[in-house]
Amino acid sequence: MKNFKYYSILFIISILTVVSCDREEFLDIQPVGRIIPATLDDYRLMLDNVRSGFGGNAKTTGFSNKHSLSRFLSDNVKLNVEIFNSAFNSQNDLRAYLFDDAIYAPIENDTDWDNYYQHIYVSNIIAEGLDEIEDSAKKRALEGEARMHRAFAYFNLVNLYAPHYNSNTASTDLGVPIREGVELTGIDLTRATVQEVYDLILEDVLFATTSLEDTQSGALVFRPSKAAAFSLLARVYLYQANYTDALTAVNNALALQSTLRDINNDPINPFAPGLRSFQDFTIDPEVVWFKDGGWAFALNSPTDELINLYENGDVRREWYTTMANHGFIQSDSNELVYAARYFGFNTSSDAISTAELYLIRAECYARLGNITEANDDLNTLRINRFTPATYTAINITDAAALLQFVKDERRREMTMTADRLFDIKRYNLLDNDGISINRDYNGQTVTVAANSNNWVLPIGQKYILLNPEIEQNPRD
Repeated sequence: MKNFKYYSILFIISILTVVSCDREEFLDIQPVGRIIPATLDDYRLMLDNVRSGFGGNAKTTGFSNKHSLSRFLSDNVKLNVEIFNSAFNSQNDLRAYLFDDAIYAPIENDTDWDNYYQHIYVSNIIAEGLDEIEDSAKKRALEGEARMHRAFAYFNLVNLYAPHYNSNTASTDLGVPIREGVELTGIDLTRATVQEVYDLILEDVLFATTSLEDTQSGALVFRPSKAAAFSLLARVYLYQANYTDALTAVNNALALQSTLRDINNDPINPFAPGLRSFQDFTIDPEVVWFKDGGWAFALNSPTDELINLYENGDVRREWYTTMANHGFIQSDSNELVYAARYFGFNTSSDAISTAELYLIRAECYARLGNITEANDDLNTLRINRFTPATYTAINITDAAALLQFVKDERRREMTMTADRLFDIKRYNLLDNDGISINRDYNGQTVTVAANSNNWVLPIGQKYILLNPEIEQNPRD
């Protein structure tokens, strides 16, 4: 009976797709023989939605997916025809890489948009259902988890499909639709403002900071914790350029979870001897909150600019190998690819790590003029990233140089997460960094200027055709 209830709840989740279908399609669904979640245990099953993952590890499938296209919209990745044909890429990936005006055809779904709105919808079901249950610490914890998943989804949606948060224009800049409630018909999907989306994110995350367990670990690290809530809160405040509150939040997070691992001790990758394999998330002490990063960068090539950021003795350089090592036919067999971190039976986390927390705090310190503290946090991280023979502590006293070093260190550390696009948008707006991109693919040249509208993803044509109130993003 327990297994039947579990799969029934999974079936409920599987049919609840938001914005990706015509509203009337839902009217034909006949929920015969389903169990409707009604108890705390039912909602726990919906939140966990656990199955066996790579290597037999349990992980959430319902809330694990993270955006995939943004990796192709950054200056960390390059493609040529041979790499594209050799790797596990799609035409949609290529259109994103070339900043096309339309990434998906009018009949295609945007998987990033779909996944996040499904997370939001299921979170809404849980939050609404819990309203009918008597208050308790367990109920508040489940609501906190649901609201964390919802906040994480909205945070990524608004940073993918809207301009970066600007305190001067956020109240008028178009964000993304806010999906309230669980209704399937009569829904107004007009885009909320960026400010409205951020306000909702903060409301959800602040609730989670008061309702969750301090930390999660092992196979349960996919569950949000209080440490994760403070971490996401710090990230949100950082993106809003609210460095004082970001510093408070990140200090609260690090007070709960602060362990770093020495990657000199990471296992050797069995698919590429001599390279390091990313630590399994269930035993990685740095993972604050697991979100499946999957194969996001598998066999795509890092740019020369990125590779040149790594210093002598930086073990993170061993996250890359050559195409020749993997048996792919290449005109340039020495072309580097992202491989070590995404091969084998280990899955990386694309959510929040203690390493990111030290980088957030270092950036806050640098921007607030706390030079010594910023250097200390950078050194705390870097001593775990270099071979003992090559590590040298830094002591950068110039404020501008220190901030740039923090940005470079963030890029080195978080290279195989999908958030470099967000940082480019942030730095160009807040610091006038002037980061641009030049692409040259199969004779086609594309330039994206620092002030281009094209840093913002176009909304899938299918959703606008079905919901004309959704306004498209401008393109250059």
